[in-house]
Amino acid sequence: MVFRYAFVVFLLAAALLGCSTGPKSTGSDKKVGSDTAVVDAKVAELREKANQEKMIEAFKALDKKMAELVIKAKAEGPEAVEFLASDLFLKANDASMREDSHTAAFLYRHLLSLKPTDPYVKKKFSIELIRMGSLEEATILLIEALSQTNYSEETLGLILGGVYTALNDGQRARETYHKVLKIHPGSEEACVFLAKSYSLDAKYDSAHKLLRKCNKRKGVKAIFAYYQGKVFIKQGKYKSANSSFKKALKVDPSYHQAALAMGLIQEEKENIKGAIKVYQGFLKKNTVSYPILSRLVQVMFAAEKFKEVLPYAETLSSLDPSDLNLRVRLGILYTDAKHYDKAIGVFNEILAAVPTSDKVLYYLGSLYQQTKDMEKALSSYAKIQQESSLYVDSSLQIAQILQALVQSDDKRWSDQYKKYLSARGATIAPLRVEFQIMLATYLEGKLDYKSAISAIEKVRGSEGYIEGHDYYLASLYEKVNELGKAREVVNKILTKNPNNAHALNFLGYSMLENNEDVGEAYTLIMKAVKLKPNDGYIRDSLGWFYYKTGKIQKALVEVKKAFALVNSDVVITKHLAIIYKDLKKFKMAKKFFVEALKNCKFESERKDIINSIGNFPELRLPASEMP
Repeated sequence: MVFRYAFVVFLLAAALLGCSTGPKSTGSDKKVGSDTAVVDAKVAELREKANQEKMIEAFKALDKKMAELVIKAKAEGPEAVEFLASDLFLKANDASMREDSHTAAFLYRHLLSLKPTDPYVKKKFSIELIRMGSLEEATILLIEALSQTNYSEETLGLILGGVYTALNDGQRARETYHKVLKIHPGSEEACVFLAKSYSLDAKYDSAHKLLRKCNKRKGVKAIFAYYQGKVFIKQGKYKSANSSFKKALKVDPSYHQAALAMGLIQEEKENIKGAIKVYQGFLKKNTVSYPILSRLVQVMFAAEKFKEVLPYAETLSSLDPSDLNLRVRLGILYTDAKHYDKAIGVFNEILAAVPTSDKVLYYLGSLYQQTKDMEKALSSYAKIQQESSLYVDSSLQIAQILQALVQSDDKRWSDQYKKYLSARGATIAPLRVEFQIMLATYLEGKLDYKSAISAIEKVRGSEGYIEGHDYYLASLYEKVNELGKAREVVNKILTKNPNNAHALNFLGYSMLENNEDVGEAYTLIMKAVKLKPNDGYIRDSLGWFYYKTGKIQKALVEVKKAFALVNSDVVITKHLAIIYKDLKKFKMAKKFFVEALKNCKFESERKDIINSIGNFPELRLPASEMP
């Protein structure tokens, strides 16, 4: 058949239109586009405009071609008409199912020109027009179809009434629903829609009267009591509304819309407990009602009832595993409840669906830290991309995990730790100083003081470098006996602020430890004490001055004050132990030596404390007491 070939040509043309990419770029285009961003944007704009114009022209050509094919099919007779109509309907229906209303409407329009009296085609065409927002054109088609069928198809009347409602033409909407009810007196939808139309125009008595009439005609049904409740809400009569919703539930205990409406009334009154009670009461009889579960979980989350919401969230998630937001919430709930294995399982399931989600990767990293699975935590954090807002924090977490791993297995992790701090610190400005300080601390623990100093000097003066870092640097210089450099660092602080208590204390304590001018040391320390009398480190320096000058009882008083203020400091605890040892109070001395050993972070600190114990049998620490 000649027509069959013509239709294939049409489909091919349509396919080409769908794949149109516009004119190709020329060498001159690229040259102009590379000159400036402004010119490049202008070229792109012109191309887009050209593409749109070509698309419009192509569409007009296709529309014309289609019209010609319709005329040709009619001229060839019923067989050609049926062939084209069948193909157009299949293509239009397929487009509709893919929610491509424009293509569907285009095809139905030409199908209708083939079969202008077919009410079914008019119905399908009008639905696509409604989806596109062409309500006036849809109205004409629906009126024609209803006139042809004498309102025999209930759905057509309901659709037309809905269109009139959308056009704010309440009078015509009601007239349409009345006609539907006259021909289909058992139509629940027509009754409800007509009542809603009355309610929209504040004709509340008419709405209630109609719903009561329908209820008598159809027998007691939950839907009518429910919509009476909705009308009462529109009137602001919440008690009457609540009574109607209860009637609906009495008729049909599974009618979730009524329970939802009752709960929402309580929510509007800010009676959250009341709303929760309504939802929970409904779920006792209907355990897997998705709408009620969803609302209950939302309300309980908002009310921060995290423990109580967990079983409901579990049930809701099992009903809809594809709801990733709910899965995330469930994972957080498991975490709060310390059900870490379940939380890890949930987040891994989410990750399978969204493998690059930075938040999920971060949650997983945190959970693996909680469960002491540090290598998996490292792997999770490491997958977070540099563009993520969590990149900086995840990088810090990785550094801290590596720091802990180094302490447990230095041989395996030390190289990776040092390389990571150097490499990642170089690329993340906010972490550069912190990572270099972490590196210096590690090197200090390995007694590599010069490398530690070098690590700090690299970032000295950088953004994020603070006064406390200078004290640390000065203490490292002292450990390599470069007292001049140590004092230079601290004196710079005092130049800016002569009353800096910590700088004064540092210099005074340094002079004590290096057996320099004791009088000057005391002057500096006392000035620091007056400036900050409740600073444990400064109190310790004063106590140590008294110890060094033989005033051991005064030393004990001051160091005890220091320990009360800072009981985790290794040096202060060691000083207290030494003083008790010299006072021959060996039980107390032993207690504080053990305490000091517990607080040690480096092997060098442990050795220093062991050396401080000396050859005193009374202080010998058995293996069971060694930390």
